[in-house]
Amino acid sequence: MFNNLSKYFLVNPKREIIISLILSLSIVCGAGAFWVFDERKTVSPISKKIDLYYDGHLFKVETKKETVGQLLAEQGIDLAEEDVVFPSVDTEIFSGSDIYFKKAIEVKIEVDGESFLRKTVCHRVSEILTDADVILSHLDRTEPAKDEIISNGQKIKVTRINIEEIEKEEEIPFEIKEEEDDDLKWRKKEIEREGETGIKKVKYRITYKDGQEISREKLSSKIIKKPVNEIIKVGTKIEVGKTKIGLASWYAHTGTMACASRMFPRGTWLRVTNRATGKQIFVVVNDYGPMRGTGKMIDLDKVAFEKIAPLGQGVVEVKVEEILN
Repeated sequence: MFNNLSKYFLVNPKREIIISLILSLSIVCGAGAFWVFDERKTVSPISKKIDLYYDGHLFKVETKKETVGQLLAEQGIDLAEEDVVFPSVDTEIFSGSDIYFKKAIEVKIEVDGESFLRKTVCHRVSEILTDADVILSHLDRTEPAKDEIISNGQKIKVTRINIEEIEKEEEIPFEIKEEEDDDLKWRKKEIEREGETGIKKVKYRITYKDGQEISREKLSSKIIKKPVNEIIKVGTKIEVGKTKIGLASWYAHTGTMACASRMFPRGTWLRVTNRATGKQIFVVVNDYGPMRGTGKMIDLDKVAFEKIAPLGQGVVEVKVEEILN
């Protein structure tokens, strides 16, 4: 007499099916025999064809792996925290599945006086900055440009550009005007009217680069108070002492309105007039000369001589007057 028993078991999620058929025969009376038969069969994983998109590039991959993570490991792709994988690494894959993977790059960002490293899967400058929470105004500049694509290890520098308009009050300086006064002694000055500073309101457009002013444009200006010019009286009244007529030459000496004389002591002011043209100068005696026997009465500094005659003339006939006041 025979008793047959069949059992089927699913033993793992990879579809490896183990089918065990145990046939047991009853003990045959008188035979004293026990028969057992055990047969185990394993089904191998099926090869799958996958489209792997790595940073936008398509790779055709054939694998027997079961999940996205296993496939990436098989392809030697190390996953970093910032990398992006779709679908997720524990997703089961089938033949014809599409897998998308983007490798994060590391870039250096310089902005607002700070510098830091950022890992991101973005490659366009504007997108990297957005990912790093760096907000740009329409005036801000970046290097490289905002729409450029960069690679691992590159640097992005952000230059902040700000423009503001301000209005401020500014002083208008007064002018000093001198007027001759025949009743006032020569070289003496007296203030007839004090000057007063004016005020104007000016509007500017100022451009800043990383907080530093780089340009200022005046937009408007309005005078609130006009300045008052200062008037100074300059004395022209001269008291003349000794008067001499003779020849004057020139010499390169101090480069000032000075002269050399044998007749007048040092420190004496003289009025020298070119007798041919009427041109006049005032000089102070600061040296002794010219030498006797030259026929010259006075030597003028080069600067002084040029004011009454050309240097090429060399010698000019002059009237020399001593100024007493």
